Amino acid sequence: MLLRLPKIGMEMTEAVLAGWLVDDGVTVAKGQALYEMETDKVTNEIESPAAGRLRRIAQEGVTYQVGDPVAEIHED
Repeated sequence: MLLRLPKIGMEMTEAVLAGWLVDDGVTVAKGQALYEMETDKVTNEIESPAAGRLRRIAQEGVTYQVGDPVAEIHED
């Protein structure tokens, strides 16, 4: 399952991946916080939509557009 940078708010077009909250390659649970994304107004924790093994794609500190791939979850 490909995870993309979500749109939170009507005017949001991009965000900075502020930091990963889990290590690459670990097994995550559905609903577990994966990373923090920072817009010009707020910082949000983004949760996993499914359980499985996380493979990071995006790098911390980089600005991404809404819809850009940030990670994959490989369901077991």
